[in-house]
Amino acid sequence: MNKKIFLLPLLLLAITTTLPAQARLAVYGTVGGEKSEVSHTSWTAAGTVGAYFGVLNAGPIAISVDARGDLSGNINSFYVGPRVSLHLPLFPLKPYAELVGGFSSYNSQPGGSRNTSANYRWVGGIDTTILPHIDWRIADYSYSAAGITQGNITLHPQTLSTGLVIRF
Repeated sequence: MNKKIFLLPLLLLAITTTLPAQARLAVYGTVGGEKSEVSHTSWTAAGTVGAYFGVLNAGPIAISVDARGDLSGNINSFYVGPRVSLHLPLFPLKPYAELVGGFSSYNSQPGGSRNTSANYRWVGGIDTTILPHIDWRIADYSYSAAGITQGNITLHPQTLSTGLVIRF
């Protein structure tokens, strides 16, 4: 038998056990602004609450499932999807990216009835640890790629926020 086949799993085990362990569960909350484009509004106050659960750690790469609620005066959304983050040893910043899908509820006219539509969002950001089990979410940016319509046009709401992450 080839000895290299047996050495590869041992090498992977050695690499992954020397890196800091990643949280299996984390909850977070952010505050910031949203440019919804609904009813021609500019940036308004917004926030996000959510949680992610780690499903795979492959060395410095962590894959999780994220569920988030984006809340603002114009749009309330709920999304779920995969999250990929990078945790390099001795590097304090932890970038992440997500592609989440779900539903948004919004007013297409001021004082009008609420509409609900399915859509998806690209999310990206950077976290850094400030205390054991607590990260500062330096920036969380999201861009709604499709699904919200007002008349004959598709709107692309985007958010920019900052907040805290508690890892368990």
